[in-house]
Amino acid sequence: MSETIDWINSLKPSVLGFLSKLKRPDHPGFYSYSLSGDIYPPETHWGLGNSVFAAKIYYMLNAVDYIQDKKEIADFIKTFQNDSGEIYDPLVENKSILRRAYHSFRKFDFNNLTNQQNKRAETRQAFAALLCLQSRPGMPYKLIPYTNESIQKYVASLNWKEPWGAGSHISHLLFFLNYNRRLFDVHKEDADNLIDYVLDLTNEYRQEDGSWYSSDADIPLNYKINVAMKIMTAYDAAGRDDFSEPEKMIDLCLSSANEGDACNNFNIVCVLYHCSRKTGYRSDEVREYCLNKLKTYKRHYWPDHGGFSFFERQANSVYYNARISKGLSEPDIHGTSLFLWGITLITKILGINDKVTFNTPVT
Repeated sequence: MSETIDWINSLKPSVLGFLSKLKRPDHPGFYSYSLSGDIYPPETHWGLGNSVFAAKIYYMLNAVDYIQDKKEIADFIKTFQNDSGEIYDPLVENKSILRRAYHSFRKFDFNNLTNQQNKRAETRQAFAALLCLQSRPGMPYKLIPYTNESIQKYVASLNWKEPWGAGSHISHLLFFLNYNRRLFDVHKEDADNLIDYVLDLTNEYRQEDGSWYSSDADIPLNYKINVAMKIMTAYDAAGRDDFSEPEKMIDLCLSSANEGDACNNFNIVCVLYHCSRKTGYRSDEVREYCLNKLKTYKRHYWPDHGGFSFFERQANSVYYNARISKGLSEPDIHGTSLFLWGITLITKILGINDKVTFNTPVT
């Protein structure tokens, strides 16, 4: 265990060094997505997601109070906000049009054809990043339902046969119900009742194996885990942890490797983290699983650069359906954020967080 602790502690200076390589002092608040493979220059008004990841990484490393450009990052993120409270990247929206249309017509799911779902997702992450930076958005996000009827319509409109997306948008809804209330006093009196109603509707899709999806859908195991992660972040976004039967989700996780990209490798750890906080069920196996998962994480780590790559030995190239990098053999800020978040949760599962002192980010 001491070797594991030493490696994790070595990450802080290394990752901070990696961020310094991505930082562009000539464009305050902007960070590159990858070391050398970005397709678009910072002069093009883009890079919201990159700066969001940077903010969360600084927060996880307990470095927010020590970075000189904290205000610049927050100000840069706020340049993307419009009058509806949305904070999204216009370049990503424009470059994702063809992929969005293809997916919409192939699946007959048109919820994101106009980029509305991506905008909501980006806004949620931008709000969270600003909170990590000890800042706040300029206004609430206005495009969410606030009546039982409109919430029921919202939940029913989601594609529960491909529930990883549905779970994500449940999480966004709960985030804004909670943080619009906390930051701006929006529907302060009835927010708790609305959150209860969202969770009640969502749990109508809870299946016997412990995950959430339409009962007539054939969902692979790794996707069941991925949607469970979205629901765990939904409860967390609402400031709640009263989900039931965590043992079933632990069984799901321990029966799967859930490897591949940074998302898969993070999602399974996230579910185990939230469930293990509620029960000691199979606790030794959960800890052993997470120790082994660190071996996978290390295969994505680039010690010479100090960052992690989204894919093993390869940077990510597509973000919210837009191609933004060449996907070269190098680390990227997206993979670094997700793997560091997973490591943060693993330290808590293993009970070594007092020896590492990483923060769990607002998300």
